[in-house]
Amino acid sequence: MKRLSVLLCIITLGVFIIANTAIAQTSFSVPPKAYPANVPFKCDAGVDSYWHVTSITCIGRANGGYKFRIEGIAQKTCRSMSIDLFYLMPGNRIMTAGAYYFPNIEEGKSFSFEIVSAFTGYAPSKFNGFFISSEVLQRILLNEQEKAKNTSNNSYTRKFGMPMTRRSDTKQESVKTKENPNKVYQSTDKKIEKLPEFPGGLRAFMEYISKNIHYPWICKEQKIQGKVLVGFIVEKDGSVSNVTALKKVHANLDTEAIRVIKSSPKWKPGTMNGEPIRIQMAVYVSFKL
Repeated sequence: MKRLSVLLCIITLGVFIIANTAIAQTSFSVPPKAYPANVPFKCDAGVDSYWHVTSITCIGRANGGYKFRIEGIAQKTCRSMSIDLFYLMPGNRIMTAGAYYFPNIEEGKSFSFEIVSAFTGYAPSKFNGFFISSEVLQRILLNEQEKAKNTSNNSYTRKFGMPMTRRSDTKQESVKTKENPNKVYQSTDKKIEKLPEFPGGLRAFMEYISKNIHYPWICKEQKIQGKVLVGFIVEKDGSVSNVTALKKVHANLDTEAIRVIKSSPKWKPGTMNGEPIRIQMAVYVSFKL
């Protein structure tokens, strides 16, 4: 029996991202009782960051299958690209529907196009909707998030994937903490009086992730497993920021691990000299079937 195991381990580092569309119905049958028929769907975060799909409608039969109209609003300008479609099956399973070229789009403008799918003899007679996914766009999205993080904080350089503090910064900031209130401390810094604490402690943090994480269908179907190392900063007010995958496994797993950490409730911030400070933390999120 497949199950998801989440392994968490807070580790020390040097000082130093699935968009789901709400499903209006639980299943879709072919042929539908009448046309046009609304089809439930979900998009991964990568696809949604470009083709923000707002509706999928089955409009009739075509070429041994059924014709579907996909409509939405472009989030960014993009050329035509091959995107994977899957049937969402009961039990969180997926079944390949095929790869389809999504059209050229221009940021802010609506789009509408048609595809033919659900061919007789190759598609289930009933499914929970379409899952629209692209590993390429997932990776682009993650790279954009990391680039934005690195650009916004020029105090850091990367070496072997780990954020490191410049020596000049260390010497300058070690004199007085208040000279740079935005400094980020490592979790092993001896000057830290108290590390950040999740509400209820580490066990509660583990339970929070176990209850809120979702194993991506495409990874479950392809039996992709692994541990994603997620780095994040606990800010002075206890909020979580700068969430990024320091050690990646697969675009969909990386994005899901980032999502669940980003949605974390506020922590109790770490302190030094009686004052709250920003502290870099990291956690391993393990996806196991």
